[in-house]
Amino acid sequence: MRQHILDTPVSYYAIFVLARLLPLQVCRWLGRVIASTVYIFSTRDRKGFANNLSIALNKPVDDVRIRRLVRRMFMNYGEYMADFFCLPQLPGRKAHAVFSHLKGEEIIQNALKQERGVILLSAHIGNWEFGGTMMRLSKYPLAVVSLPHNSAPTNALVNRFRKGKGISVIEVDASPFSAIPILKHLRKNGVVAMIGDKDFFGNGKLIPYFGKQVRFPIGPVTIAMASGAALIPAFVLKQPDGKYFGVLEDAIPLTNEGSREQAIQKNLEKIAVIFETYIQRYPDQWYNPDPIIKS
Repeated sequence: MRQHILDTPVSYYAIFVLARLLPLQVCRWLGRVIASTVYIFSTRDRKGFANNLSIALNKPVDDVRIRRLVRRMFMNYGEYMADFFCLPQLPGRKAHAVFSHLKGEEIIQNALKQERGVILLSAHIGNWEFGGTMMRLSKYPLAVVSLPHNSAPTNALVNRFRKGKGISVIEVDASPFSAIPILKHLRKNGVVAMIGDKDFFGNGKLIPYFGKQVRFPIGPVTIAMASGAALIPAFVLKQPDGKYFGVLEDAIPLTNEGSREQAIQKNLEKIAVIFETYIQRYPDQWYNPDPIIKS
């Protein structure tokens, strides 16, 4: 995972303690203050956000709308990080108060009746971490798939807070055996939450994305094809009033036509179209400063 200045055990622990003591709105204000500072000094991230938005919105990188969106993204991400530390520590009643509604819950309920499990697939947009908390508070048997943080103590601390909400954590790496715990959870008719828009291990496939060729990870699709689990696009987005709402799209109709590689390609393209729709609809909540097109 990409390392940042606060990615140390001491920093994480101190922020978790501070978040427990301060009201949510104060934490969000502090998040915006820190984000404003980072915006000024982090040329790399400003360029990364701007380049990606330029591709997604088909506008010049120096377009005034792109510049405004980049600044707004920094502010939104500052609030996202505040929520990352604050929201998992809220009791269930207060956590529900920050969540407005979930659209399409009948989709996951109907999918679970098939008893093959469900994969909730999202992108780096909105607040995917809080989405996991809300799904578990709604009594779904949730496991989140994650990459380990850059230090073992930081990783243990973050996972402790996840598990404190009853969320199982499945850590993955480049090994194909990483999929085994995911498949086991799905066989129990569990729900697995995954992020599917960044190829961390370099074994993904190039697919059309915003008119460019972008490499997508194949893991979510291959696991869904192997297990028969429903692959449901899921997003948790912030409203202007500061509350979040969730959206579940219809399960992606996976194809098995042609060769295995051809089927994977077609299924990835279906995912990309849905991701494009939400990113273009909520561009200032797309938190991905890393270039989507690798040089």
